[in-house]
Amino acid sequence: MTIENTNDLIITRIFDAPRELVWKAWTEPERTKSWWGPKDFTSPVSKIDLRVGGKYLNCMRSPDGKDFWSKGEQRFSS
Repeated sequence: MTIENTNDLIITRIFDAPRELVWKAWTEPERTKSWWGPKDFTSPVSKIDLRVGGKYLNCMRSPDGKDFWSKGEQRFSS
């Protein structure tokens, strides 16, 4: 594996689930909203556009109502 930017963050995890189900959990907004964030947080917003150049937007809401937003862009395809 080659890392072009030293600011890249690479996370690896093995899931005990069928590949198709893991793909859906990460790429379908309604499924992502059901697990995104720490325990007792909710995810009221999840938008995912998997095209190269597409954007994603996620919100995690803490139990006390504070929102934490993340966004990004799909920069490559596999």
